[in-house]
Amino acid sequence: MFVTEKLNTFNWVNVGNPDHEDFEKLLKDYKIDEDTIFDILDPDEQPRIENEDDYKVIIVRFPIINRESETLWHTEPLSIIYSSSRVITVCRKRCDLLDKIKRDEKATREEFILNIIYYIAESYLRSLKELNKRVRESKDALSEHMRRRELMALLDIENSYTLYMAGLKGNVAVLDKLEKVRGFVKTEESKELIEDTRIELNQGIEVVTSYSKMLKSIKETLESVINMDSNTYINRLTMWNIILIVPTVLVGFYGMNMKLPFADSENAATIIFISIMVLLLGYAIFSTIRRHIV
Repeated sequence: MFVTEKLNTFNWVNVGNPDHEDFEKLLKDYKIDEDTIFDILDPDEQPRIENEDDYKVIIVRFPIINRESETLWHTEPLSIIYSSSRVITVCRKRCDLLDKIKRDEKATREEFILNIIYYIAESYLRSLKELNKRVRESKDALSEHMRRRELMALLDIENSYTLYMAGLKGNVAVLDKLEKVRGFVKTEESKELIEDTRIELNQGIEVVTSYSKMLKSIKETLESVINMDSNTYINRLTMWNIILIVPTVLVGFYGMNMKLPFADSENAATIIFISIMVLLLGYAIFSTIRRHIV
């Protein structure tokens, strides 16, 4: 879908969730190279800058909730194609953060592009706060009852942290290259904006690093708890196996064709067997209660 907006010094063309006709229009009407279009179609395209004859291409990645991928909290590439009189933003999915871009009539084309990257940096921080909230919810749920759903949720969040870290570092690299492009950072506003954007991106990297360490600590704690519970269950099963072996052995002896104590009495063997079972069961219950108290 094409949305064209005329600003003071340039035209902005926003192409969101494009179809085949949109790509044909980019190819024929806007003279965008086929290789560039193929890069736009690639969901795994990494942040970078490319120089073509008539335009330049900036690719950055932004966070998005993608229900079509294995990882729900995913990142998608946003392509910014700009020339002397035009800025074209192309994204395979709808990029809602573009609706928040300040359309200042005095803003230059470069400041407009830097604003896009700045809002992307802010969106990473917002998504990270939401992810951290989900980590706490899963941790609280797991502390009450171990369930596969919460464990898989933590794994999904860990994958999201990995994707976010790659996207943030790639965007920082793009920002560093833009700063070195001759004539891109012209005004004091551009210098302040590029510095603010770098601060936001670096803060996002620090937050991802911190949250990843916290998640790793939670996983290690859960593994220790699972191992302790497994050992407890194994000990209990072993104890009950021993308890059940004793009456089995006794019954086996009395079933043999040999002289045994109280074999001539009709009720003595039954009374002895029941007494032993009661004593063993009482001991098992006493041991279990004592362990819980201690």
